Amino acid sequence: MNFSTVSDVDFSIQFCEYNYSNPDYDQIYRPKGSGDYLFLLFKTPMKVYRDQKFHISRENACILYAPGCGQHYKAVQKFRNSYVHFSCQEDPGERFGIPLNTVFYPGNYEDIDECIRLLHKEHISNDLFSDEYEYTLFRQLMITVARGLETQQMRGNVADGDGLYFEFRKLRLEMLTNYAKPWDTEELCRQVNLEKSQFYACYQKFFHSTPHADLLQIRMDKAKNLLTNEALTVQHIAQVCGFSDYSHFSRYFKKQAGCSPAQFRKRLMETVTL
Repeated sequence: MNFSTVSDVDFSIQFCEYNYSNPDYDQIYRPKGSGDYLFLLFKTPMKVYRDQKFHISRENACILYAPGCGQHYKAVQKFRNSYVHFSCQEDPGERFGIPLNTVFYPGNYEDIDECIRLLHKEHISNDLFSDEYEYTLFRQLMITVARGLETQQMRGNVADGDGLYFEFRKLRLEMLTNYAKPWDTEELCRQVNLEKSQFYACYQKFFHSTPHADLLQIRMDKAKNLLTNEALTVQHIAQVCGFSDYSHFSRYFKKQAGCSPAQFRKRLMETVTL
């Protein structure tokens, strides 16, 4: 496929495969690389060679080869992988914080594999706006890898090893999805079985914020969006956003936006009519 300039970045997919099997014990040997970037998700154990040494990777290992770096890997027995050969003007390793030419183990390999599946499907279909869509899916893949690395690092930083970080992520997502619900500290603590002081310490460590601040932010964002709908009263908007007390809503809104909800709506309407 020809190069397509997308978001001022020259990018193209040379070739990709999803869940592809080579013959048993097969090996890939490109001493000078393949001339492009290569992202691999190994689904079976592999011998990965570097500097005349080899490392046996476990299942679901990943590696991102840079152009010009030798590529040498061999199946321990079965050979199955998903991969993407691509050219890109920017350095995806630097841009997304992904180590180059090094085996790593992200915590979300299934999500990564799904990204490659979608990218492979789009690449072979060559449909309308395929170049743009491929670039979008590629960035999704890189972001998914970066998040998987962060998750794995965070898991390693949890001293008790009981998956507390993942419990907090699930709870936070539930809270922010159901932002209108009257959440209270006791309920949040109960869901992760921690005392109040422990709960707040963990939340701050994981998300660099507090439940109150996160919940207030999403409620304010929703309120600003609803204020564009003149069919709704400000009092109704307050209730929809989870504020049972209008005066509290008005006070919080003015503190964040610098004006009352009614004034915010008036300014919006004046901007629209200009």
